Amino acid sequence: MKTSPDITRNIYYRHFDITGGFPVIGLLGNNWQISPEPATRLHFHNCLEIGYCYKGSGHLYVGDETVSFSSPSIQIIPPNLPHINQADPGQDLRAKWLYTDPSLLLPSLSPHLASELRDYLNHLSGHSCVIDGNQHEEMLYILRMITREMEERRPHYQSVVRELLHTFFLLLLRDTDHPSSASSDATMRIGVILPAISYVAENYMNEIDMDTLARTCHLSVSHFRRIFKQILGLPPLEYIQTVRIERARVLLYNHDLSVTEIGMQVGFSTPSSFIRQFHQLYGLSPGQWRKKAHSEENPAVLEYFRQMPSSSQQFFPQESDLPRHIP
Repeated sequence: MKTSPDITRNIYYRHFDITGGFPVIGLLGNNWQISPEPATRLHFHNCLEIGYCYKGSGHLYVGDETVSFSSPSIQIIPPNLPHINQADPGQDLRAKWLYTDPSLLLPSLSPHLASELRDYLNHLSGHSCVIDGNQHEEMLYILRMITREMEERRPHYQSVVRELLHTFFLLLLRDTDHPSSASSDATMRIGVILPAISYVAENYMNEIDMDTLARTCHLSVSHFRRIFKQILGLPPLEYIQTVRIERARVLLYNHDLSVTEIGMQVGFSTPSSFIRQFHQLYGLSPGQWRKKAHSEENPAVLEYFRQMPSSSQQFFPQESDLPRHIP
C-alpha cells in the first residue's frame, strides 16, 4: 500500500450548504481539469462527494493512502475524510463532481437501507473510495445520466436526479464490496476539532471567542489552540479570518454589494480590517480582486463562482488565487 506524502498537517475545510428542497450541488461541464502539480494540501467537506472521472489518469490522496485510478472511474468521498486528486504527468485528467447529503436527498429510503448506507459511508477509506467504472457499468451509466440532467436542467430534472441518485446508492450497496471498519487516522484527528469547525461555519459572521470554540471540543483553550494548529496547519483566529475572506470572495463575485457591505456581512468590524486582511491573502484589495475575477478568461474559474449558491454558510478556504481545480 502506497502512503500519501506528508501533507496531512496542511488540511483545510470546504463547506457546502446542503439544505433546502434540492440538496445537490454540481460542479459540472467540461472545464474541471485536475492539476499534475504535486499535492500540498488535503481538504475535507461537510457532505458526501461523488466524483466522475471521465478522462485521463491520476492519484487520489485520501486519508493516509494514495490510490491510483484511470478513467472511467467513480470516487465516493464521505464527509470529513481528507483528500485531494492529482493528475499523472502528461495526463489531461477531467472530472465532474456532485455534493449531497443522502439523509436529506432520500427521505423515502427504508430505515434498513438508510442505516446500511450510513454504515457503508462511515467505513469508507483508501482504496474503497475509488470504483472502477469498467467493472461497474450500471453505476457509471446512472452517474452519467445524473450529471447530464444536472447540466441540461430540463423540466422536472430535480425529481429525475433524486430518483437516479436513489438508484445509484442502491447499486453502490449491492454491487460493491463493503469496506472494512478501519478509519483513517487523519479523519480521527479531524474529529477532535470538528465541532469547532462546524461552529465557525455557522457563526463566522459573528464575533467568535476561543473559549467558546474550545468548549465545543471539550478542551482547554491552550490545548485547543495547539491541537487545532497541528491538524489544520494554522491557528484558530487565522482560520476564522480565512473563512470570512473566502465567503467574501463568493459574495464579491456573485453580488453587486459594496465592499463595505460585504465586509460587514462576513464578520469584519471595520472596512479597513476587511481590506487589510483581504490584501494579505491575495495581494489585491477586494475591489481589485472583483474586477480581476470578472475579467478572468479561465472558464473553470468563472464556473466555480457562478455555481456557488447564495448561502450565508457557503465558503471555500483558499487554495490559490484563481482555482483551476477544487475536488
